[in-house]
Amino acid sequence: MIDRKRYPRLARIESPADLRQFPESELEEVARELRAYLIESVATSGGHFGANLGVIELTVALHWLYDTPRDRLVWDVGHQCYPHKILTGRRDRITTIKKKDGLAPFPRRSESEYDTFGVGHSSTSISAALGMAIAARRHDDLVGELAAVRRH
Repeated sequence: MIDRKRYPRLARIESPADLRQFPESELEEVARELRAYLIESVATSGGHFGANLGVIELTVALHWLYDTPRDRLVWDVGHQCYPHKILTGRRDRITTIKKKDGLAPFPRRSESEYDTFGVGHSSTSISAALGMAIAARRHDDLVGELAAVRRH
């Protein structure tokens, strides 16, 4: 369980919708708490530090600006997703990464609706995002065609 005194903002975030309730002026403090919590958690359980520390502010900004999970995030390197996992309802389980029945150390679609693509290492994100965009466009075209058929 998260220490609410040490992490007062982070303790209030169970989903990106909660993060979006914070004013922009508090996002720097959210990022600071997220960084400290990540360091504390990974230090006790193991995992990837560097890639995750490098995307703290980016992750906060993406989830604050976009309507996730409706707007999909695609990570190029799955080992950058720990801050994402913390902000998407898995904060209290982050220390279970790499443990039996624990969280995956990368995005896993079966784990969360916020994980749109099960990436491990790099260089697959562009093709995955392109495929998702094409599928979304085809879906929208099909919905439009069905609506036209119903009108006639």
